Amino acid sequence: MDFLGAADWVRNNKKKIRRRIEPFLKYSPYEECDYMQEAFLSALVASKRSTGKGIPFEAAFWTVFKESLVKMTPNPEYASSGSNSVPSHLCVEDVDSVVIPQTEVEREQDVEVIYDTVCQFLTRREQRVLCLAIGATYEGAMSNYEIAGCLGCRESNVRDALNSALGRVRNLVSRGIIRPDEFWIRSERGKETIGGQNGWERSRRLGGQIHGAGGEGNP
Repeated sequence: MDFLGAADWVRNNKKKIRRRIEPFLKYSPYEECDYMQEAFLSALVASKRSTGKGIPFEAAFWTVFKESLVKMTPNPEYASSGSNSVPSHLCVEDVDSVVIPQTEVEREQDVEVIYDTVCQFLTRREQRVLCLAIGATYEGAMSNYEIAGCLGCRESNVRDALNSALGRVRNLVSRGIIRPDEFWIRSERGKETIGGQNGWERSRRLGGQIHGAGGEGNP
């Protein structure tokens, strides 16, 4: 599934995603809209992983999204009761296609490839917000609340910038300028050097610059 299809899947399954979010809201300072934005970011990572590894998109999405929920929520153990089994309709006979929890290194590689692919098409404002949202800094992925505190702006400004960035990416994908199917190819090649500088290192440095570049009410 490509990124556009993944984004549509999230929109079409909002009720199911909200039910998954509800237990976490009781113990979290974040709002439902923060978690829904995280769902779209998780869909972007899941679409790349499912295409590259031949894993069903839905199974990949829930794996990535669960990891994000746990990272965002204080005391997540209170919200993680119940069965951790994969729903039976997602089970497959081919053992090679079983979803294995992603290691931190694998997630960093996913984030590296995705961020380096899209950042050149974004405005400086969008780069700063997306960089923090997907975890392209040493601090890891941040919520809208945390990004607003880091940049010295309002959550609404962060939300607008992130929506703008995701909208721009969807437009670029629909026009064929960005091809999500190439994410996996680039990830397999390792950390590419672009313009003599590794993309991940550039995003890490951008993250460091962001912390000293808070805006006056805007990211």
